Amino acid sequence: MSRNKNHELIMQALYVELTHIAMKEEINLPLIMEGVFQTPFNQIDLFARGVMIKANKNFDKIISELTKALQGWKWDRISRLAQAILIMSYAHYKYVEKVDKAVVIEIAIKLAKKYLDLNEHKFINGVLDKVL
Repeated sequence: MSRNKNHELIMQALYVELTHIAMKEEINLPLIMEGVFQTPFNQIDLFARGVMIKANKNFDKIISELTKALQGWKWDRISRLAQAILIMSYAHYKYVEKVDKAVVIEIAIKLAKKYLDLNEHKFINGVLDKVL
């Protein structure tokens, strides 16, 4: 599976997780990932598992850091899909692998252009540029 497809699936898994949180439901990370990736957890790409595990382990810290960079926005007012892209990008850059900041932001912008409203990619770019 390509890295681009992995990024899309990680974003989707984080979206599902954020939905469970909003509904005050229990989080079962392996089950969420198996549902999104359509494969047993232990066969999911190591990079994808790493991002999801690190995002979950550091969830509160990630949200806190991202919230600081929102400039007049509240975390809860941002769409879940935008939240998922921001969390994925932060976890990827800060916890999983050392990669150029511009690369992580470019991946996030690409996903935002594909899945979010027209100019939301600019918002994603601005937040990540401040926090990464």
